[in-house]
Amino acid sequence: MTSKQISRSAVAATIKTLAAGALLMLAASFSTSALAQDAKQDHSGHAMGQDMKMPQTAQEHRERAEQYQKKAAEYRKDAEAHKKMLTDYSKTVARNPKDTGESGYIKKMRLHCEKYSKAAEALAQEADEMAKFHTMRAKEMEGK
Repeated sequence: MTSKQISRSAVAATIKTLAAGALLMLAASFSTSALAQDAKQDHSGHAMGQDMKMPQTAQEHRERAEQYQKKAAEYRKDAEAHKKMLTDYSKTVARNPKDTGESGYIKKMRLHCEKYSKAAEALAQEADEMAKFHTMRAKEMEGK
């Protein structure tokens, strides 16, 4: 190899390394900004640090009730997804025919999915209650 070929390959390697580093930094900045955005919201999707405007009109109460109904449906969908995940996962884990107990892998997944499903269902019930409250307030404001 000539010194010209060596310097070209060294430059090419340096450029590749710098490009890879830049891509990693870019990817890290995207994931960091996404995490920061998630941290600015509470579990209900409301922005943290900002006062949530209390509905003042019957229409605003109906809109808030609808938001809570949508949230309840999302929470229930999450709970069902975790139940299905457990069922699907249980089918993929190899079992020893001589072992009559629950696999450690399946147990770990079952405990996770049950905990998540239970929490999601509790949030769905809370959202349902808030939807009922805002529906009732809208009716009160309309004189019904």
